[in-house]
Amino acid sequence: MGAQQPQLDTHETRQIPRVEAAIHPTIKRFLDNKDMLLSLIDGMGSPLNIIFPDHIVDNINGFEKIYKDRHLRGHIFYTSKPNKSLALKHRATTTQAGLDVSSLGELKKGLAAGFHPSRIEATGPKNPEYLFLCVQQDVLINVDNIGELQQIIALHQSLSLPRKIRIMMRLDGFEETGIQFTKRDRIFGVYEKDFSTLLDTLINHQDILDFYGFSFHLSASDFNKKIPAISQTLALTFQAIERGLSPKGINIGGGYRCNYVRSKDEWDDFMAALKTAAVHGTNHLTWDNGGMGYYSEDGVLKGRPRFADPSFDGTGADDLARLLDTPLSAFDNQTTASLLSDSMLELYIEPGRSALDQCGITVARVNGVKTSKHGENLILLDMNPSNINATMLPYMMDPIVIARSTEGNIDAPPNNEQSVIYMGNLCLTQGNIIMQRKTTPATFPRIGDVVVFVNTAAYQMDFVETEFLQQRIAEKIAVTQTEENNFTWVKDELYTPFQSPLGESI
Repeated sequence: MGAQQPQLDTHETRQIPRVEAAIHPTIKRFLDNKDMLLSLIDGMGSPLNIIFPDHIVDNINGFEKIYKDRHLRGHIFYTSKPNKSLALKHRATTTQAGLDVSSLGELKKGLAAGFHPSRIEATGPKNPEYLFLCVQQDVLINVDNIGELQQIIALHQSLSLPRKIRIMMRLDGFEETGIQFTKRDRIFGVYEKDFSTLLDTLINHQDILDFYGFSFHLSASDFNKKIPAISQTLALTFQAIERGLSPKGINIGGGYRCNYVRSKDEWDDFMAALKTAAVHGTNHLTWDNGGMGYYSEDGVLKGRPRFADPSFDGTGADDLARLLDTPLSAFDNQTTASLLSDSMLELYIEPGRSALDQCGITVARVNGVKTSKHGENLILLDMNPSNINATMLPYMMDPIVIARSTEGNIDAPPNNEQSVIYMGNLCLTQGNIIMQRKTTPATFPRIGDVVVFVNTAAYQMDFVETEFLQQRIAEKIAVTQTEENNFTWVKDELYTPFQSPLGESI
């Protein structure tokens, strides 16, 4: 039986801007093989996460080129927390990159994947078990606070280690001008009031601590704060050198922007329409007239978006280049790159999102099609918001609909330009919406079709995934392209960088 025919105003839905996703050519070729995609989701279940491990190599190579072009030395640590894929870790071992881990579990997985301890950096909050394994394996420890540093010193003494422990010290709380620490509360890192104590501790324990330098981490949304943070970190580095320490370099963390949309103009059109609709109170662009963070107050636009801007002119490597090539006013307008090179200091970075750009997609089967009380087209997917992190990091691009059959779509309204809202499989009134914004798919989805969410490897597909209400966790498979432009796939945990002919050919 077909679903009730939706009765939406077609003039209104045509005003909904499209925001098509940027898609890697290899992923597009893979999706063109519709029969195999349908077979995979039927055999592995919905939702299904599909990893393209070779793409992480291209992203890491992009960062390495920035180093080479600016004559910089140091290490690129791929940050593994945005994705649990073992295939991505295995593939990253074949590059020159190291691995940034942020828990005991991640450290064990990194060692098991083939990363030598000398290539691993440990960040994040650390319990005694985590610290012990780091010290035991000679992992570079990015220390969060002086208390943690004192635990490390005590561990060295209790274990009677014959070698020094490799550490970096994390700083935080930078102001946007000068080299002062901000007074607002923060969670991570060492602050101005503790810096003198920190230096004294490092100096007094040079015999057991191999001090690599200072570090910080700011997210992609804090790009404008990174230059002051770099300037502050360099100033403190030179201060430490004057006190007799020998730091090897600075670590400027991750948070490098990348592009998720096919056309920035499409994104700009959507943003303009969203703001206009919020002001007029007739937001036909979103579920239940929501403003996604925007609202009207006496006819004036207020608020700010509850989603990240997915558009960026370039790659994560391009974003790093912009940082390194920006003049630092506190250092006679020398660039960070020239300062590091001239001072023989190394550069350490921790790309996560940008290292995983175009490394994965999430696909889900359509369970049903219905209309809401107000006549909205609801597409019921066999997945839930936790499978795509929709609550913490809303997915904003138009998903791709892969029709199971080209025969007449009995569920579709007469006009395929009708808008839809994607819903999940949770038995909840609230918190079950996959996407707040409406989209107008070229093919109206029906039961059994597959909906594809592109570029979900970083912080989307399994960052907060849960078996809430006993719904399933998505399986992962790793897909590689052969020299004959075919594809092979294996389960994620069975992937090795150099596949034997055991993988099933697509």
